[in-house]
Amino acid sequence: MTELNRPLGDLLLSDPDGDQVAFAGFAGPLLVVQLVRYFGCLPCQEWLVSLDAAAAELAQFGARPLAVGGSADFQARYLHEERGVTMPLLLDDAQQLRDAVGIGNLGFRLLDPRGFSSYGRALAHGYRPQRVTHDTIRAPGVVILDRHLTVRWRFEGRRIGDYPPLSLVFEAVKQLAGE
Repeated sequence: MTELNRPLGDLLLSDPDGDQVAFAGFAGPLLVVQLVRYFGCLPCQEWLVSLDAAAAELAQFGARPLAVGGSADFQARYLHEERGVTMPLLLDDAQQLRDAVGIGNLGFRLLDPRGFSSYGRALAHGYRPQRVTHDTIRAPGVVILDRHLTVRWRFEGRRIGDYPPLSLVFEAVKQLAGE
């Protein structure tokens, strides 16, 4: 695993069209990064859409949202085109960012029944299943990075759909913005 909390500016990721992008280009005062299992994961989509909707409120504190997944460029395009997501969605096939910030895999926690209930909630909210990818084993996660792309706050989910309440993310953003 790459050293936790190291600057991440040297990473090259891809946009949903397959073009390489330098992660350093997204640096700002604060960057709220959702690490999705894969872009078709229903609870991941639901949290992603909520994070995207909070972009204006985050901007008041100098923060902006971004999501990174290991695969499923077509699902990332779906989120832009069909769900109206405007924040950047990036792909990291090699899982460089996930490794660097220390967000791992679920392992046996993938079978936690609470994860299945999070799928049920997402279905009830109108999200529909998409093709499952090889990244299903990944833990959901959220990190807040500073202007140097150094991890300042981190949350690693313990099961499918285990994301922090947005209110907790906003508390962290407000605290970091005030430093």
